Amino acid sequence: MMMEMPEVVHCFGMFPPKYGCFLISLFGMGFGGIGLAGIVLYGLVEDSIISHFVNTSKLDDGLKKATLLTIGLSSLMLLIGNGLLFLGVTFRARQAVETFVWVIFVLISILTIAAIAAPMSCFFISEACLIKKISSALMTVLYLFLLIYLECWVYFMVVGYNFAQSL
Repeated sequence: MMMEMPEVVHCFGMFPPKYGCFLISLFGMGFGGIGLAGIVLYGLVEDSIISHFVNTSKLDDGLKKATLLTIGLSSLMLLIGNGLLFLGVTFRARQAVETFVWVIFVLISILTIAAIAAPMSCFFISEACLIKKISSALMTVLYLFLLIYLECWVYFMVVGYNFAQSL
């Protein structure tokens, strides 16, 4: 049983749902590929990136692994979900489009929990507190970008849901 969502007649107000889903799938696969490529490149030049941005040569391994896990998992989910959306739109496979909706829903849930857990970690694990090391203005901008990113994917999920209902 699928969830209830608002009706979207045209993606971005001008594209029919089929073409909007094509654009969304290409956009999402691009973001997923860039995220996975970023992790590979980070592994190659890890020490110079850390010393440049954090002004230190050592960073907690657990913190690095948690950050890379979050980025890698979300990039992989974007790549898989949008690949399914592309296949679903191309071959008019309703189940693939519905799976895209659920994968993106799980992605949004994980990123929302991570956004809440980042400041909460300062209360429980003071060594892993990233919030103290970043200025409040930069943190506000980062949370604003995360909010816009998540809202875009909520909209894309609704467009995919409406397209799946029309199949």
